[in-house]
Amino acid sequence: MNENINKIITNVSLNNDITLVTVYNLPNDLSAIAQLFKQLADNSVNVDMISLNPSQSLSQTVSFSSGGEDLPVVLSTIGSIKANFPQIRTDINSGNCKITFEGEAMKDKCGVAANIFGIIAEHGISIKLITTSETKISCLTDETEYSKTADMIENVLNIEN
Repeated sequence: MNENINKIITNVSLNNDITLVTVYNLPNDLSAIAQLFKQLADNSVNVDMISLNPSQSLSQTVSFSSGGEDLPVVLSTIGSIKANFPQIRTDINSGNCKITFEGEAMKDKCGVAANIFGIIAEHGISIKLITTSETKISCLTDETEYSKTADMIENVLNIEN
């Protein structure tokens, strides 16, 4: 599929200064997650990528990304959430880059994600978080790999950033 990837992926975007937040030990109840994201929204935090890890236990883990400029508000919001859920623990990972691959044809093609992940792996780029939709695949990488990622996009996908 490598030779056809340029016809399937019609747009690639890169965004810098992305923070990855992981919240551990939230009660395994959707209302806890709803409360977290409602408070973030009430505090005007623009949340982007969201990943909920499946859990069979009493607690769950959710990761999300937001712009680096929102980090102080994210930390304050999580601090206030701890009043209701004192058992939660967080990891904050700043200085990331989000690469988003888009293409309307993705929804009708098998193996697009495998192809993209293979290209990223061939270039030695590590992925911290992946989210998808029918027509998009977003990958969070370390911002130090921005140049390598931009070169990969230009050289392999023939898209300039």
